Amino acid sequence: MDEFVAVANRLKDEGHSTDLVNAAFMLASGNYATFLAAGNEGYLKEDGIRKVAEAYKHNLTLLQDLKKAQFNPDGKD
Repeated sequence: MDEFVAVANRLKDEGHSTDLVNAAFMLASGNYATFLAAGNEGYLKEDGIRKVAEAYKHNLTLLQDLKKAQFNPDGKD
């Protein structure tokens, strides 16, 4: 994960907007998730899109739980 963040920061430092960098990483990740599920010649149908979106939500929730524990160890919102 640190390598991806380093690339994102480098792109930002080169003058690319953070919105563009974020969109590029999200598209790349979605492209890879599609490849894993459907291969080079396939695509995701509605159920596949839902499953990938649920996986993203799950991982984002885990990340936020880790950040909350790091930055708010008392658990106060």
